Amino acid sequence: MSGASSGLIGRLEKELQQLWETPGDGTRIARVCTMNIEVVSPSTELLERYAPVIDEVTGSIPARAILAAIEPDSETNEITGAATGVASAENAAKICSERVTLACRGNAAAGAASAIEAFLLPELPTTLVWLGRVHETDPIFEDLANDANRIILDSEYTSVASVIQVASWARKQPNAPQIADLAWTRIATWQEMLARFFDDAATRDLAMKVTKIRIVQASESGARLGPEAALLLGWVGTRLGWKTARLAGAMRFKRPDGGTITVELGSVARPEGVAPHTLATVMVEAGDDAHAPALRGTIERELASGLAEREGTTVDADVVVWKLHREDGTDIEQRVRLRANKAAKWLERTLHRPAIDNAFTESVAFAESIIQDGLTVS
Repeated sequence: MSGASSGLIGRLEKELQQLWETPGDGTRIARVCTMNIEVVSPSTELLERYAPVIDEVTGSIPARAILAAIEPDSETNEITGAATGVASAENAAKICSERVTLACRGNAAAGAASAIEAFLLPELPTTLVWLGRVHETDPIFEDLANDANRIILDSEYTSVASVIQVASWARKQPNAPQIADLAWTRIATWQEMLARFFDDAATRDLAMKVTKIRIVQASESGARLGPEAALLLGWVGTRLGWKTARLAGAMRFKRPDGGTITVELGSVARPEGVAPHTLATVMVEAGDDAHAPALRGTIERELASGLAEREGTTVDADVVVWKLHREDGTDIEQRVRLRANKAAKWLERTLHRPAIDNAFTESVAFAESIIQDGLTVS
């Protein structure tokens, strides 16, 4: 590490120490830390947008957060940084987490991993949140990942293929970190609503007789299958024991009883303010007769139906309409609010979820088998 970097680290460590000095007004400051959170971004702009997300998360999960923008193509060769406290009131005391922000530019970016690791608190678990494209052969990623207990990706910033590659890399490591994807957390509500179609005794057996599933995402026609759609299809397929097969170059999906499932992948226009490849609609049919299904269920998101100036709504609408039709004529319709449609809530929920998630691992493996075929939406 260069002398300049050593000097920066020494200065920031001193600033962190000063955070815990009792102010003149006698306010008690409690230093609380349960983990290290490393956040790596490919640009300063993205990191600045993501910093409030981390501040909100550390308000409920006290941690030392080290945020780093890594820009190797910059004409400036330097590492700069700042340290600050993130406070939340707790009775008469002020509970503080710590945030270190680094900008690693030009040739100096090669020392980013060492600079980040210098601020890790020992004997605490470390979570690496990697924003943007990720390659397991990237030396910065490799250095940080090898010392992390958990790696959280967001395939909205990269792709399912990247998540698959990192998961494959992790399986080969002697002390493999656990892999998570924020897209997986975002589809949890969709998983629950899909399962509800088969909740009662009258429809439970139909889960093993699905004949058709249609998944629609917000994107242009011909776009690649997005992470939320791929992971949801992977989840359904692995939970119901589906297998994939090829016939004349085309992919086929088979149930355990040998029946064929029709899988349709569609798209709708993506309104302004809606994230790319967001799940828009899921429809499932099941029964002994594919032409007269005993059950038909749909989950449709009201994309961008909200108006920012209207109370209780958002631009990227968080309301879905859940419908169930059964052959006995029973129709049920409900409106469900997804509520926590915020990046901070997704990250917080991911951090609270068990690190080992076999359903996610299996769904990623299933998604790998379908992504290899380069599936696109119509």
